[in-house]
Amino acid sequence: MGKLMIKEHRLSEFVWVVAVLVVAQLCGCISTHKPPASSEKYVFYPPGPDPPRLQFLVSFNDAETWLKKRSSFADFIVGEKKETRGVLKSPFGIAARDGKLYICDLGKDLIHIIDLGQKSYSVLGTPDQIQNPTSITIDTDGTKYVCDTKRRMVLVYDADDNFVGELGDPQRCAPLDLAIWGDELFVSDIDREHGGEIEVWSKEGKLLRTISSRGKGPDQLSWPMFLEIGPDGHLFVVDRDVAMVKEFDLKGNFIKTIGERGDIAGYFQTPKGIAIDPKGRLYVADSVWSNVQIFSSDGQILLVVGEPGTAPEGMGVLAGLAIDKTSLDVFGRFLSKDFEAEYLLFVVTQFGPYKMGKIGVYAFGHKK
Repeated sequence: MGKLMIKEHRLSEFVWVVAVLVVAQLCGCISTHKPPASSEKYVFYPPGPDPPRLQFLVSFNDAETWLKKRSSFADFIVGEKKETRGVLKSPFGIAARDGKLYICDLGKDLIHIIDLGQKSYSVLGTPDQIQNPTSITIDTDGTKYVCDTKRRMVLVYDADDNFVGELGDPQRCAPLDLAIWGDELFVSDIDREHGGEIEVWSKEGKLLRTISSRGKGPDQLSWPMFLEIGPDGHLFVVDRDVAMVKEFDLKGNFIKTIGERGDIAGYFQTPKGIAIDPKGRLYVADSVWSNVQIFSSDGQILLVVGEPGTAPEGMGVLAGLAIDKTSLDVFGRFLSKDFEAEYLLFVVTQFGPYKMGKIGVYAFGHKK
């Protein structure tokens, strides 16, 4: 049985991606919407004179950025060292709810919890439960589902972050991401022998049906990564190997593809993370082009956000995305007084020119 170990591929992926990033920076091949220089007070996308729709707010790679400050004497008594706390090493998946950020860190084999409202930090689960967390999905009742590709299981935590149990069959499925619709769980399977499909489970872990099959045809999946279900009940799957997003209904009927391999707006090189806003707009992160592209619900390209770089708004090898309204107050001080925010977009950079991973925070909205 082929086992997935994402970490084993990091070094080779890093070398390859850095080379592509250098070429991208030299050629400017994908950045169709360059932001103003980072020395300006605010960074908007698209840049003027077009009306702004996203504002870059801040980026960080240390949870302590948002914590209540403690005295050095308290740190000495507790005996905690900064490197053992909330520093992000290689973040991958992310979820946000009720003013909290949950960040899956493949470099540390744990999930950081940043309570932005309470200004506190903790870790989800224990090392014997979580070994290689790639994604976390939060249900409407607060239940959390964590995909662990080393354990090849989905771990379940309740609304209070207590461990409940685990779902799946390690002999059959290697889950990387999960989406929820009603009482059904949609799980991307990247098992090397018989994966390349979406498994649909009950919330008790019973296999109900599968969607698609391994292959490179329009209605097949080669390497399904992150997935989301839109407000209309359609399933969108990022197929990394063929550089497309594929859309299905929840019964598994193929609808269409979005994008393909290319180096202009609307095309991808290595797509990974995906998020869908309340209006059905799709955000897709590309780990090679180091940008996030926004599409309408019918697949039309609307905007390209970001580019490689070491500035605070610069991106590197991107992974997960999350959309959230519950933390707007926390980041309000970064907003331009002329910009009205509707929700936040969190962008995970797994690693980049600055060596460490980070989280970029953007606000979607409009000019007042």
